[in-house]
Amino acid sequence: MMQKAEFRYLSQEDIISLNIPYEDVIDATEKVMSEFGKGSCQLPVKIHVNTRPQTYINAMPAYVGGEHDITGLKWVAGYPENRGKGLPVTWGIMVMNNSETGAVEAIMDARWITAIRTAAVAAVTAKYCKVQNTHSMTIIGAGEQGRWNARLLKLVIPELRRIYIGDINEEVIQGYLTKMRPLMPDVEFLPFFSNEDRQKAIDHSQILLTATQRGDKPLIYCEMLHKGMLGIPLESTAWEGKTYTRFADRFVCDDWNLVQTYLKDGKYTDGLPEEYHTLGDIINGKSPGRADESEFVIASSHGVALSDVAVGQMVLEKARKAGVGTLLTLMEESDIIR
Repeated sequence: MMQKAEFRYLSQEDIISLNIPYEDVIDATEKVMSEFGKGSCQLPVKIHVNTRPQTYINAMPAYVGGEHDITGLKWVAGYPENRGKGLPVTWGIMVMNNSETGAVEAIMDARWITAIRTAAVAAVTAKYCKVQNTHSMTIIGAGEQGRWNARLLKLVIPELRRIYIGDINEEVIQGYLTKMRPLMPDVEFLPFFSNEDRQKAIDHSQILLTATQRGDKPLIYCEMLHKGMLGIPLESTAWEGKTYTRFADRFVCDDWNLVQTYLKDGKYTDGLPEEYHTLGDIINGKSPGRADESEFVIASSHGVALSDVAVGQMVLEKARKAGVGTLLTLMEESDIIR
């Protein structure tokens, strides 16, 4: 007789209640990207539907092999106009499966996981690709990712002392400063609004990160950049050439296969470099994060499901241990013919 099948449901608030250290998320992300570099993972290209202009709903499955043996799927939506409707711009669910039986083990909110893993990938990239004395960075976009990336990059760059923060909305900037200054009292936050001040911020920074929404025109052009810098475009349309810039000495990505898919979709209008380095290979010591301090390194990471399922598994394990979440019945018997 078939056993009763249950799964654990975890809401956003359930996940937040676990108080998972951000360092644990960074560590899980680094380990899974290392595993990907060893060739033991399965990562199909994202499947997406676009129900409205400038929107997406992506299906992102992944299997993490090696000692991990993790399987999951993220079903995530991005709808920028939700801001005016009082709804999240990005939201969705994670489904975690047992790799041996295929059984559904958990269904959980994906909003927190998506937000933090995006910043965690940037943090791991910065850990390996930054210049030695990275004391200042510029963040363009004072929304959710502008906040998450400040928090997590500081964890891997303890010498970071100054963050220039820019946005087209002064009210958003003020909300950012009100939130972030108490959370990061040892970092000086310097807001800017004009193009002139943006250029000064970039000139004084060792990292440039764009966390804007999709736009029709780029914000960053080659002549604005300088050597000895790491560029992290979370949104590719913010950069001339839609992420890859001919100014770059080194091109780093999370998944070269995904990069080529985005090229076919109309991004990378400057084309792609002949040489590339994956984050997994850099972590595993097969490629350097940078050859020297003078290189301009651009990190083009589009977000892969491997990091989602790795963080999702960590959330599930901590929830089980803490008794957090709701057990729901999926099925009770095998005979479904009536």
